[in-house]
Amino acid sequence: MLSLLQMADSDSLLPKSSVPGLIPTLNYTGWMTEKLDRYSADFAQYAGTVNNSVLDIGCAYGVATLVALKNGARVLASDMEPAHLEILTKRVPKRDRERLRTQTSTLPNSDFPTADFDAILAARVLHFLNGDDIRLSVSKMFNWLRPKGRLYLVTDSPYIGPWACHAQRYEERKNSGHEWPGFVEDYRSLLPASSNPNKQKEFINPLDPDILTRECINAGFKVISAEFLPGSTKHAKGKEHAGIIAFKP
Repeated sequence: MLSLLQMADSDSLLPKSSVPGLIPTLNYTGWMTEKLDRYSADFAQYAGTVNNSVLDIGCAYGVATLVALKNGARVLASDMEPAHLEILTKRVPKRDRERLRTQTSTLPNSDFPTADFDAILAARVLHFLNGDDIRLSVSKMFNWLRPKGRLYLVTDSPYIGPWACHAQRYEERKNSGHEWPGFVEDYRSLLPASSNPNKQKEFINPLDPDILTRECINAGFKVISAEFLPGSTKHAKGKEHAGIIAFKP
């Protein structure tokens, strides 16, 4: 276990946050949670039981990677922002560093060897992609996993963030059979005046457990569980995120 002093030193490397429970990313694409949701925690525990490497893609500052390494896992941590990976590497205790690899990559253009991982986590990443890119990314993850390997996906749902004002529209679209009912074309217009819209995505594509299930099954996965998950802030009501755990037959 990390000592209190080591934990304090590790946390000092992170940017300051105005939102308790969330740490802002350096590239203005979103936030990293300070605590693991149940599915990410399951990944970190499972990662310590397998024989081969696991992938944490979109890892930010490594909230899941750090726990997986502590559990004995060998982790390839990947993120689109190199500075995030530099901070993560500095946060890893010396005893765990030989089991950490890092690689800069951005979905859906990320590429890794076929059948290389026993588990993959993509937490709070896919909702930044459009439907076609989500489909391509999940298909790639299927190829990157070894047989029986597990996939863990966690995304923001339509019930969190500035886009929560469109939750009713999402529900109406879903009931009418819309393929991507949570898609918000005008994401920048929903941001507070203090935000710089030029540093934000033009759209956001929040998902739900049914959509994650559909996409995983279409890619060839077998689903273990899929459900809404609570957020990590004190205002969480229970449906802030959508999660799925699946495996490659």
